[in-house]
Amino acid sequence: MKVLNFGSLNYDHVYEMDHFVEPKETQSSLSYIRNFGGKGLNQSIALAKAGMEVYHAGKVGSDGQDFIDYLNKYGVNTAYLTKDDNEATGHAIIEVCKGQNCIILHGGANQSIDEKQIDEVLAHFDKDDVLLIQNEISSLAYLIEKAHEKGMTVVFNTAPMNEKVFTYPLDMIDIFVVNEIEGAGLAGLKTSDINEIIEGLRNKYPDRKIVLTVGDQGSYYIEGDTLVHQDIYKVEAIDTTAAGDTFTGFFLASYLKDKDVKKALDLAARASSITVQGKGAAQSIPDISQL
Repeated sequence: MKVLNFGSLNYDHVYEMDHFVEPKETQSSLSYIRNFGGKGLNQSIALAKAGMEVYHAGKVGSDGQDFIDYLNKYGVNTAYLTKDDNEATGHAIIEVCKGQNCIILHGGANQSIDEKQIDEVLAHFDKDDVLLIQNEISSLAYLIEKAHEKGMTVVFNTAPMNEKVFTYPLDMIDIFVVNEIEGAGLAGLKTSDINEIIEGLRNKYPDRKIVLTVGDQGSYYIEGDTLVHQDIYKVEAIDTTAAGDTFTGFFLASYLKDKDVKKALDLAARASSITVQGKGAAQSIPDISQL
């Protein structure tokens, strides 16, 4: 079994702030660093560090060779990662303040993925393989349809949650991975009540597996009448960037190996608790030996 992560790659421009910038305000940052990021890249590295064989497909600009080298360093196969000389690599502007963050995202080359590239990549995978996607690349509807036709298991992390999600063939998704905001949106609810979100997801997607992360309240696995809860491991958070991506990668790696939900949730919780104690995105993701 192989995992194909068809996902985004972004240069993360990270600014440490003493408070988040408000409308009409200009303020100096406390520090600046450029990191490798993008939900796709972060989740590929998390999967690789958790011991999975993972292939990353996607697109960078002519300035993106560093991404290929970076993924290779962590054991991610980049045979299906291509360059687009007409687009810049995607990037994100990230403000970090007291362990929290806010992000502005520009898709760049992530939004130039087309049906031809998808067909070329999927030709190398079959029904025993897994497709992981996030909502940060173009042509997702086509990608979901073609992977489903091949019988691949399709895992969808709906971040960032927006109206485009509902234009995709969601009935072809096998596993959803969402936080409470994405979960409420996916269920068509305007609530922050966790119990209401859980019931809303159950009612709308009764035949799907759903992983729901809810910050300091931990995480849940929802499948029909089954509900499994996992507490967080309490630590002092320095930077929450990539915590959710770490959770996704480690949960999926563990779950695909032996289908033990409780074990997978626990491993993911431990991994993400380490991630938030470091600065940056991919570089803060732990190796499984640290767990």
